[in-house]
Amino acid sequence: AADTSSARCPRPPAPTAKSSMNADRDENEVWLVVQEWAAVADLDKRAITACLAANPALVEIAAFHCQQAAEKLLKAFCVVANQSFRKTHDLEELAAHVKTRFPQFADLIASTEAWADWNIAYRYPGEEFQSPLPSMLELEQAVVTLERLAASLQSLRSTR
Repeated sequence: AADTSSARCPRPPAPTAKSSMNADRDENEVWLVVQEWAAVADLDKRAITACLAANPALVEIAAFHCQQAAEKLLKAFCVVANQSFRKTHDLEELAAHVKTRFPQFADLIASTEAWADWNIAYRYPGEEFQSPLPSMLELEQAVVTLERLAASLQSLRSTR
């Protein structure tokens, strides 16, 4: 079973059986873990907002936090779906898991995949691979996407 916990998420992960409707799962416990992932994603989103408000804007750092927030929200979706995942920062891998289980959010989730390398592209000097910096508009749109993704995640609580 994959580790779906972190230092900030000390509760044991939900069972990793294939069905998200597994009768053995304590849905309240599942949602506690989901909320912990969502809370850390919200901290990243707040960091993005602060970075964009700085003068001059801290574009590289904002991009990093966009990737981080998306990663945490996708991991929260995996917890809801009872989909195990390995320790990874790979948005494309996580998105593939989530789009399969929640096709109604596929387009929204796919939009985060463009941020896949934002967690490393601007963080290390001398790296051979450098993506072009996202524009302020792209980062502002990323915040909206993250808010929509978080709202979509929360909407699943009322449908279970």
